[in-house]
Amino acid sequence: MKNQKPFKRNRLWMYLVVIGAIAYFFTKNSIDVSQLQAIKWTGRIGIAIALGIAMLLLRDFGYVMRMRLMTDHQIPFWQTVRIILLWEFGSAITPGMIGGKAVAVFLLIKNKISGARASAIVLLSILLDEFIFVLLFPIFYFIIGPSMLHGDSNCQDWLSLRARMPFIDNVRYLEEAIVMMLIFIMTFVIITFVGIFLKPLWIQSRIIALSRWRILHRWKENIRNFAEELRSTSQEIKSKNAKFWIPLIGYTLLSWIGRYLIGVAIVWGFANDRFDFIAVYTKQYALWLMFYLPSTPGSSGIAEALYMAFYCEYIQTGMSGAAALVWRFLSYYIYLIIGFALLGFSGEGKDIEEK
Repeated sequence: MKNQKPFKRNRLWMYLVVIGAIAYFFTKNSIDVSQLQAIKWTGRIGIAIALGIAMLLLRDFGYVMRMRLMTDHQIPFWQTVRIILLWEFGSAITPGMIGGKAVAVFLLIKNKISGARASAIVLLSILLDEFIFVLLFPIFYFIIGPSMLHGDSNCQDWLSLRARMPFIDNVRYLEEAIVMMLIFIMTFVIITFVGIFLKPLWIQSRIIALSRWRILHRWKENIRNFAEELRSTSQEIKSKNAKFWIPLIGYTLLSWIGRYLIGVAIVWGFANDRFDFIAVYTKQYALWLMFYLPSTPGSSGIAEALYMAFYCEYIQTGMSGAAALVWRFLSYYIYLIIGFALLGFSGEGKDIEEK
């Protein structure tokens, strides 16, 4: 992969303006200021926010330690933290399975990791994340059933939001979209797994042949880069043993547990007497799966609406919008703030912005 700088300054500001406008539009329509003023900020809400912050740190700690392991501790700890935070920032403005990939590869190369190895590390990270997801999703579906996919709700907060924003009524098609995305991710995981661990040369040749199709001509270079990354990743991990794979999978699980417990903690803090931990936790899988769909930058507005659709029935009346906003701040907006701070005040921006 070329050592290409992933950001342009004017594009970053465009993302900020668009995300801010969408967030304002959703907040204006989902949160009743008079209800917010009447909120009794109990100790439970404070504990929930503290737990959410702790889970946020757990999520990023897992990613940092995983990156440290995959780079053989070649990059210092705090520099690895910076890479992970900027990777999260890149993912926040370019959502999807490979969101932020270019940022991560560039920063690894900048820290004296070869281009081929940097691509291999990032691709393996993505594969691990999606593999854990594909592995756990059907397990939870077997335990909970199709209710974990149900996002439409008849609670008052959701009905009020639908009255103000009628287009979000399309959430009733959520199950079909979730199934489609799960099939897409499973296909990606299978192809990538076979290409890395079983038949790298065969998969590489098939992908290159695929890139010659006229209908895929627009993505020809990206498809061929992916084939090359599969080969590089296969070569990179050939010598790895159980001492590498066991903690690597453990750190990945740790990050995913932390990621979903942020949302659970906030629901618990604002919960009514119907709170169900297992139901709330498993719905996080379906919720995050929707963020892979092309939509607004960072799924702004859509994410908050889906959070309300999934959890309104568990949250005190009038509090769903506030809970969604707190959750999105801890799981998304905080990375925008940190990312812009690193780019604007630490000198990172000069390094990773295109001229």
